[in-house]
Amino acid sequence: MLLGIIILFLLQFFRMKVLVGGLTGSLAIWSLNLMDVFAYLETLAASKTFTFQALLAVLPVIGIYLIFGRAFCGWVCPMDFLFGLVSKIESRQLPAGAIHESPLQNISHNIGYGAAAALLVISGLLGVPSFTRYLSHLTNFFTLINSSVYFALDLPADSSVLLFSGFVIFSLLFLEYFFPRLWCKVLCPLGKTYGLFNKISLIKLKFSEGDCGECNLCEQVCYMDVKMTHYLDQPGLRDTNCIYCGRCIEACGTKGKLVRIGFGRGERPFARIRR
Repeated sequence: MLLGIIILFLLQFFRMKVLVGGLTGSLAIWSLNLMDVFAYLETLAASKTFTFQALLAVLPVIGIYLIFGRAFCGWVCPMDFLFGLVSKIESRQLPAGAIHESPLQNISHNIGYGAAAALLVISGLLGVPSFTRYLSHLTNFFTLINSSVYFALDLPADSSVLLFSGFVIFSLLFLEYFFPRLWCKVLCPLGKTYGLFNKISLIKLKFSEGDCGECNLCEQVCYMDVKMTHYLDQPGLRDTNCIYCGRCIEACGTKGKLVRIGFGRGERPFARIRR
C-alpha cells in the first residue's frame, strides 16, 4: 500500500496531479484538500485562527480514522517499513536465538501524550506548526523523495532541505536500531493521536469463540507491545498501540480462527484452556 501511495505522489512529476504534497497535508484530484489530524491541531494552535477550509480538509481524514483506527501506522506509514528493514539488520547481528531487549522497554507509553501536548504548546508560542513543518517523519520522508527527484531531473532544488530531511530520517533509523519501536510506541505524536481512534473505530481485533492455550505467541511477535492476553475476557481489542498489522493472527496456531481483524461488534470472548 505504501508503494502505491508513493507512486500516486510521484505522478505529479508527470503532470498527473492525483496527490500533491505529503501525508501530513495534500491536495487530491486537483480539488480535495486533506490534512492530518495532528497537523490540523498544530496549525490551529500556531495560527490561533479557526477556518472552515482547514476543518473541511481534516474531516475526511477523521472519517478514515473513525473506520480504520491506527491502521495507518501498520499499513501506510513509511517508517514502519523502514524500521522493519532495520530490525532485519539488527536480528542478523544477534547470536542465534537471542532477542534484543531495549533498555527503555518498560518506559511508559503515556509519555507520548505529554510530548504531543508540549509540541502543541510550542507551536502556539512560536506561531509555527513546529513538528509538522520541521520534525515530522512524514514531512521529511516525502521532502526527501521529492528533493531527490528534483536533483535527479536536474531541476532547481535546495540541497540544505535535502540534507536536513535526510538527517531527520537517519536519526529515526539510528534511534530504531538501539531502541526498537520506541518512536512508534512512545514518542510519535501522530501515532498517539491515531491510537485514540482505536477506542471507537469500526475496525478492531475480534475474538471468536474457541479455546486459547495462552501460548503468548501473539504477544511475542507484536513489536508494539500489545498485551493480547489482557483482552481474552472481552469480545475485542481496543488497545491504542495496536496498528492492525496482523502479525498476531499469523503467529496464532489457529491461523485466524480465534482472533481476526474485522468490523462491527465482536463475537464471544475466548475460553481459556484450564490446566
